[in-house]
Amino acid sequence: MTVSGYNAETQGILRYGKASAEEAERVRGILHDVREAFVAAGRPMGHDQYGAQMEKDFPVMRDSVINAFNDYIDQLEGVGEGMHATAGHYRAAEHPGT
Repeated sequence: MTVSGYNAETQGILRYGKASAEEAERVRGILHDVREAFVAAGRPMGHDQYGAQMEKDFPVMRDSVINAFNDYIDQLEGVGEGMHATAGHYRAAEHPGT
């Protein structure tokens, strides 16, 4: 007799969660490099009207880039944590009372 429905493999779920956490660490390293690049470049805006405007806009643009990286890292970590919790729920359902 076969039972229809969804079947999840706990180890597979954990594997995907681990991959998401590892990707978060990789992106965190890229963010570190991006921050260093911003520091190394300083504020090479030039001395004309375009440079003056860029000088005003630059902090907002820089912060937007950094915030986007942080948001992505948070999402990846959330997926990793969620997958770990999901695996725990499946494990509990498969082995009740343990």
